[in-house]
Order: sequence, then structure tokens, then C-alpha cells
Amino acid sequence: MNKPDYYHASDYAGLETKNAKFYYGYEITDDNDEWCFEAEFNDEKITIPFSKLGAKDQSDVNDCLMIGIGWIFAKYKLVL
Repeated sequence: MNKPDYYHASDYAGLETKNAKFYYGYEITDDNDEWCFEAEFNDEKITIPFSKLGAKDQSDVNDCLMIGIGWIFAKYKLVL
């Protein structure tokens, strides 16, 4: 069974499945130390900094994670 694993704390949140990983938080930053959303699937890694994510509050990690996942599903035809 492919049970998703969701985890979160005050400064990060993530979702892992058998074929994909999604993360938003302090552990992944860009060159400007801006927190980023990151997705890994189909041998690809996509990183989106907070300023391009379109979320309202960098510290609302659950919202940023969900918006990032939404961007991935809007852009890619995924077979997860």
C-alpha cells in the first residue's frame, strides 16, 4: 500500500509518497536564503522560492506546501 506520509513543524512541512516528495521550509533555501518549496518526482527536482510561489505568508508552511503542490499539478501531468 502506498500510504502518504505528511509531516510538519513550525518551520517546515512535507508530504512523501511512493513516487514523489514535496517539501517547504527552512532546510531548502535559494541563493538569497529565501525559503523554498521543492518537489521530487520522475527523476526531476523542482525548486520554487517563496517569492515566486504566490503564497501570502512565508511562515505558514502548510499553505506554502499546498500551493507548491498545486503548482506542480497545474504544470505537469503526473502519474504518481
